[in-house]
Amino acid sequence: MDAVSAAWPRPVDDLLDGEDPETAHPQDARHWIAMYREMIAFNLDLVERARQVLARTSPRTGAAPRLAADIVTLEEQRRRYERRLEFWYAQQWKLEGLHLDREARTVEFRERKAIKGQQLLVEAWHDSRLPEETLRTYIVRLRGKLSALQAGLEIVNIPRRGYVLSFSSTDGLPSPAPRNRAG
Repeated sequence: MDAVSAAWPRPVDDLLDGEDPETAHPQDARHWIAMYREMIAFNLDLVERARQVLARTSPRTGAAPRLAADIVTLEEQRRRYERRLEFWYAQQWKLEGLHLDREARTVEFRERKAIKGQQLLVEAWHDSRLPEETLRTYIVRLRGKLSALQAGLEIVNIPRRGYVLSFSSTDGLPSPAPRNRAG
């Protein structure tokens, strides 16, 4: 990349009607995440069908180059949708009060890195009457699901402080979070 193109600003993606990147409402971010995910899924399906038609189209008809150009256009559109989706994921984190610390491999919610079990019952399950034993059962199950997904994150218990969502090391560095697995 030369100095001129490096200094040239990246093009800004067009917004859809009603899309407000300055919104202060987390539900707006969730709405646009759902919209862009649907549009990406539709686009992927459309590209796949277009490729199947292209495979059956004779190169002698002249339709093949137009169809190939349409596929390129659809793929460019999907990349734009993916950029918008990434933007809305970042906005959701910001609006929901979540902060991802990649270096420490932790997630912070409203300036707290750990959340007490009772608070987790209220925040996640909306029921403060659930016994903490139930929470521990859910945590064990969730740990199993995260492990099976190989999501690169885990739920760690810090005694007398609460639970932490910790990202596993993917670069050979040890994760800084303590490894107490007791619920």
